[in-house]
Amino acid sequence: MAQEQEVPVNRADLLVLAAVSVVGGVLIASWMLPPAITPQYLNAIMVSTMLLAFFLFIPIMGARLFIDDWRDGENGDRDGDQT
Repeated sequence: MAQEQEVPVNRADLLVLAAVSVVGGVLIASWMLPPAITPQYLNAIMVSTMLLAFFLFIPIMGARLFIDDWRDGENGDRDGDQT
């Protein structure tokens, strides 16, 4: 049976996810409704932000793991001995 490797969630990952989700949520809400401080517009921002946070969690974590592996490859041994 293969041992599963846990992926730690860093604070920076959550901050990036929150920033991307909020900015994207505002952009999606502005695309759907005219920007105004109304309950409908604020609800559209909230729904769009939650939708983006839900769907972008795995890609952002994957990008961080890819970048970490890339950095380890540059800083690690250069003889090609990967385990």
